[in-house]
Amino acid sequence: MKHTKNIEDYLEVIYIISEEKKIDPVRTKDLAKRLEVYPSTVSEMIKKLIEMKLVVKVGHGSIKLTDSGRERARRVLKNHRLLECFFYQYLGINNNKAKNTICKIEHHINEEIFNVLYEKLGRPKSCPHGNPIPI
Repeated sequence: MKHTKNIEDYLEVIYIISEEKKIDPVRTKDLAKRLEVYPSTVSEMIKKLIEMKLVVKVGHGSIKLTDSGRERARRVLKNHRLLECFFYQYLGINNNKAKNTICKIEHHINEEIFNVLYEKLGRPKSCPHGNPIPI
C-alpha cells in the first residue's frame, strides 16, 4: 500500500507542478525540490513510473505524464482538494492542521464516495486555497 501511495504522490506533484507553472514536461530537479528528496530518489521512482507507463522521459532531466498517469494524478488531486473543502467547511479545520490526514485519505476515496461528498459540499469548483478541483 505504501508503494501505491508513493507512486500516486509523485504523480500528483508532477501534475501540480505542470498546472502551477503551465509547463509540460516537468523537470525532475523541480520534482525533487518540491518533494524535499534527493535527486537520486526521484530518479529511482521515475524509473518505476516509466516501467508502469505512467510517465515518459522527455529530454534530459524532464518527464511528462502519460494519459493514464495524468488520469491517476487527477483522481488523487481531486480527492485531495475535495477533502480540503470537507475539513474546512464541515469540520472547521484548516489544511495546515489536516494536511497529513488528507494526504493519507486521498488515496482511498472511490468515485461513488467522491460523488456523494461532492454533492453534499455543494459541488465546489475549488478548494479553500482557490485551486480548481479537477472534475
